[in-house]
Amino acid sequence: MATFFFYGTLLDHDVMALVIGRRLPPSAFVPASVKGHVRRRAKGVSYPILQRDPGGEAEGVVVGGLTKRDVERLSAYEGPRYRIAPLKVTIGGKLRTVSVFEPKEASFQPVDGAWDLALWQGRYKRPFVARLRKAFSER
Repeated sequence: MATFFFYGTLLDHDVMALVIGRRLPPSAFVPASVKGHVRRRAKGVSYPILQRDPGGEAEGVVVGGLTKRDVERLSAYEGPRYRIAPLKVTIGGKLRTVSVFEPKEASFQPVDGAWDLALWQGRYKRPFVARLRKAFSER
């Protein structure tokens, strides 16, 4: 079983359910943060990237108990420009190493300003989920 840190669209429970093919209970999404990074929207897309920032701290969640099939589906969702890497996160005041999907290349350019889940859900979620449903139904 695998444990991952998520900081973008996979924070949305509907997106996570579509990607892994099952709905997780809300308690599976454990609040976590990563020091030395900030969450920024990537240029030309609606999702965020983690950007190194010595004074920053990026909020997200840790989800444990992910199966091999879950990780395969998550890898397909993230695509070939990402790799699975270890990351030290803070959960309940304790430092823990988990996995994260990290960009393989520096082609993701950040846009000024922080990425906000509620703003994404209001502005981009509906068309994003429609494209995601179509993509996963073709598998």
